Amino acid sequence: MAAPPSKKRGVLDPIFALLRWVWDRLERTLLLALKIVFPSRFISPLGFLGMLTVIVFIILGITGALLLFHYTPIFGDCSNVNATASCNQAYQSVQSINNQVNWGFLIRNIHYAASNAMVLLAVMHMFYQYFAGRYKLRYEVLWITGIILGVVTIVEAYTGYDLIFNIRGQLAINIGQTLTYYSPVIGANLAQIIFGFSFNDLAIRFYAFHVFIIPIIMLAIMSVHLPKNLVLDIPVASAITGIILIMGGLFPVEVGVEYVPNLPTQITFPEWYFTSLYAFIRTKGLPPFIAGAIIPTIFVLIFLLIPFFDRGKKIAMLDRPFWVALGVAALGQIAIVTVWGFRAANPLQALTSEGQLVIDPTLFGASLLLVSALAYGFVYAYVRWKRSKLDALRAAKKPIPYRKVQPYFLSKGEVYSLLGGLLLLQAFLDFSIFKAFLSSLQNYALLEIGMVFIAFAATAHIYRVSNKVK
Repeated sequence: MAAPPSKKRGVLDPIFALLRWVWDRLERTLLLALKIVFPSRFISPLGFLGMLTVIVFIILGITGALLLFHYTPIFGDCSNVNATASCNQAYQSVQSINNQVNWGFLIRNIHYAASNAMVLLAVMHMFYQYFAGRYKLRYEVLWITGIILGVVTIVEAYTGYDLIFNIRGQLAINIGQTLTYYSPVIGANLAQIIFGFSFNDLAIRFYAFHVFIIPIIMLAIMSVHLPKNLVLDIPVASAITGIILIMGGLFPVEVGVEYVPNLPTQITFPEWYFTSLYAFIRTKGLPPFIAGAIIPTIFVLIFLLIPFFDRGKKIAMLDRPFWVALGVAALGQIAIVTVWGFRAANPLQALTSEGQLVIDPTLFGASLLLVSALAYGFVYAYVRWKRSKLDALRAAKKPIPYRKVQPYFLSKGEVYSLLGGLLLLQAFLDFSIFKAFLSSLQNYALLEIGMVFIAFAATAHIYRVSNKVK
């Protein structure tokens, strides 16, 4: 009697068996407690801005770890050196990373652009969730932890760019130290704990905060903040990564002017996410602690407590005009004080001298009130117009129009042509990146690497579209 034919084993069968074995064992871990959805078509990234922020956080962790190999958190004793010698070893190490270390320019620019992207994505994520009223869907804990995580994110960014110890970082350090020192009751002791007793103390403490302490706090908050269901759109994530690299290539970050205690400093500005705070501090008559600590705290508390005041069951923006107008007013105020932080006392003039620093409180306060009044007037006028339009449609017994998702209109051949063109573009970019490195055009190489990520995003999206095209 003949033996039954043996089943032919494929070359990849052992690999698939190993992957199945790993996946089955991962079911017993926390990792698979999260449900990660990979969309089969394009969906608006506004709904998963939080996940994109996490991806940028991972990019920051990887690039930051690579920078640690060459960074020196030391600020020596400057009392025994002349004005031409440098005691600022932290600045010198950053300069070395930027100009001498292989790949240092690329890694530092990616890290810097990603830090700006994370702050921007976090703010966008917060306001999108706010206007969508998501905190009404039993997401109060996620909302509160999200606000706290946003504040911690900005503090992390603050400690990061201070570590360069250029005059820009020193301005931020001086502001932070002043605000901490003027805190009631424990201000002086708190300033000593955070900033230490010398520049060298400050360097090592901010290094510890930025590299270890604050990231651990952020991960702990994320463990509570992240929902069970996550959306990971690979093409959108790749596109965001590409945009970060392109911004790093187009606008390479400079090391800046070295801070030397023996020399006079120059006019400079904080990072864009701190210029609003800088504008308040520069306002005449406002005590530093009120301008730099109390006012931002009130702003944060308002949004922190909104879920406990906006208790209506309706979520649509047309049904909650007061809270929508509050969000629009907040965005307007953030925009105007951020711009003012870069400008002179007269916002129509550039800040070029110390005599232009002090901002008139009447003009400053009037601008904030005007923005708030315009926000409420515009929102209520729009809601009234929109409701009257909907009422007219109902009275005429006409269906209320809605946006219909347009079907894909490309043929199979057109899809494959696009895929082939994108693959050729990626091959050309790879060759161009190689040439850029040989020619020491690092910012050009970074720009093209970003374009590779964008091209991959387009390729991946068109590939998944091709599965729906007949």
